[in-house]
Amino acid sequence: MAAAPEDFRGLTVADVMLRDPKTLPSSATVGAVRAQLGRPSVQMVLLADGNAFAGAITELPGEAADDQDVLAYADRAPVSLGPSVPAPTAFEVTAKSPHRRAVVLGEGNALLGLVCLDKTLTHFCGAPRAS
Repeated sequence: MAAAPEDFRGLTVADVMLRDPKTLPSSATVGAVRAQLGRPSVQMVLLADGNAFAGAITELPGEAADDQDVLAYADRAPVSLGPSVPAPTAFEVTAKSPHRRAVVLGEGNALLGLVCLDKTLTHFCGAPRAS
């Protein structure tokens, strides 16, 4: 049974996000990102230099050369949330996203984390499961 947004009442994005999502630098190549996207658990590759968010990639064109700079294919303004957004809102946003992901950004476009729902739409990837 799928969870409902109200199941997360009282929590915020900061409570349910992955705090240290895997990233690649903005100078990454298409080949490096393609390799990450080829893993079944990876729905989105985040590009960041330190904590400075540079973009997100969920797919690459087949004709893109592996040695090409990937930043040209990045979404510089993907679905994003702030850390104080209520978790029920995050649930609704991520459940509607085809990749079940939302980037968590702070001041100055700082990458703070990633909110994701598992493929069953019942659990935030970064939150402990309720008992």
